[in-house]
Amino acid sequence: MNKIIEHQNDQTILDKLSAQRNLYDDAKRLRGLRFSIGVVSVVCLSVARFLLPDNETLELALVIVSVVALVTEPLLESFIGKKRTLAAQIQQRLDNALYGFDWDDCVCGKEPSDEIICDKKDDVPADNLKNWYEVSIGDVEDENVAILLCQRENISYDSGLRNRYVTLSAWIAAVLGAGVLVLSFVKGWDLMHFLVFGVIPAIPIAEWFITIFQDNSVDKEHLGNLEDLVREETAKALDRDRIAKRTLQKIQNLLFLHRKSGYLIPGWFYCLNRNKSEKRAAYSVKEFLAKYNSD
Repeated sequence: MNKIIEHQNDQTILDKLSAQRNLYDDAKRLRGLRFSIGVVSVVCLSVARFLLPDNETLELALVIVSVVALVTEPLLESFIGKKRTLAAQIQQRLDNALYGFDWDDCVCGKEPSDEIICDKKDDVPADNLKNWYEVSIGDVEDENVAILLCQRENISYDSGLRNRYVTLSAWIAAVLGAGVLVLSFVKGWDLMHFLVFGVIPAIPIAEWFITIFQDNSVDKEHLGNLEDLVREETAKALDRDRIAKRTLQKIQNLLFLHRKSGYLIPGWFYCLNRNKSEKRAAYSVKEFLAKYNSD
């Protein structure tokens, strides 16, 4: 068994996994708070105002919540970005420890300290953090090929989820945004009412989706470069060509950029698709190993 699979359940590795997961969870909670303020609250108040048009309190509340959503959006995004970056850095440090890579300050910034990891980790890491990588990778004698398979597993795990989530988000934003606009003038209100109670409340909904779309657009480039490079190196491995360590380090740096810039998929969406994603990732590794070992 190679050292990657042998050491992936070491306590120091599990601590890093626990810390990065907690940071991602914190960032997702902040993203959920933004969604609650800018989308759920606005839609609920718009519907309530439509049903109770004479209630002036609802009108005032809709305007206030819309303004609060616009003001807090950049602040929440700043907090989310910091937690997401730190989580990606801790994951990078974890992978570097398993693969024997050096830290790249130019790409990854300042390396997170042991004290930061200690502050963010759980006292007792969850059991589902064990065997993070497919255990059959341990049978690969060539360490560089084993590293490539681990990187490939990381990429294939969630690449399919992102496109599905962006499509779902587009439909949600379109339906809710259009609903808010329609409710603002369906009873014959004038242009000012339409602007104040339709356009302004619809802006946080639009910004929520724009953030998803922009993050996904940036991440698509990183993910595309990653998949092309991994596909090329996988073909070389099957031909028994040497896999260069510097190429694996390049892949690892692109993985970091993907983790840093990729939109945070909500936990509930991951849970709905977890089994499929895990099977997808494991299947690709097993198919490679079947071809690799048959030669």
